[in-house]
Amino acid sequence: MSRTLVVVHRWAGRPNTDFYPWLEEKLREPPAPFDDILTLDMPEPATPTIDGWVSTLTRTLGPVPPPSTVFLGHSVGCQTLLRYLAAMPEGHRVEGAVFVSGWFEVDKPWASLRPWLDTPIDFARVRAALGRTVVVLSDSDPFTSDWRRNRQLWEEHLGAEVIVVPGGRHFNNPREPAVLQAVQSHFGARPR
Repeated sequence: MSRTLVVVHRWAGRPNTDFYPWLEEKLREPPAPFDDILTLDMPEPATPTIDGWVSTLTRTLGPVPPPSTVFLGHSVGCQTLLRYLAAMPEGHRVEGAVFVSGWFEVDKPWASLRPWLDTPIDFARVRAALGRTVVVLSDSDPFTSDWRRNRQLWEEHLGAEVIVVPGGRHFNNPREPAVLQAVQSHFGARPR
């Protein structure tokens, strides 16, 4: 069965920004852990909406992706993935996800961010849909300064394994070794 990594970029990101091209290049080096890497180009990246982004995922992958799918979300991409997974029909699971700079609270929310914060997520459905759940946070994220609370929310909501990277900010660099390490160490070996 073909194994795919699906990447959902951050707010105001594009597939060619941040660490996404570098990560894809590194993960294509033999022995490549994925048969395919799909970095989605999400609509209206400067003003993402829940419906716009989740429906793009659904149109691209269908309501149920193959069980061998691994997701990587970055910032609002994490929120998008959580909402997509919560909407999957019961009884379906994917291999897992890496959530980078994910959040449930933001220090200074702006108007177009409010729906993402105020619209509830069915975490029980997300847990049921996800295999392994890994979160990469930093202790210096400018949007979520209380990283301890953020870590606690990921652990409580999803039983996630949380990796805290000192000085990682919001992981917007062209190379992010901590993100690559999280993907390789948790999803580098193909399941048997």
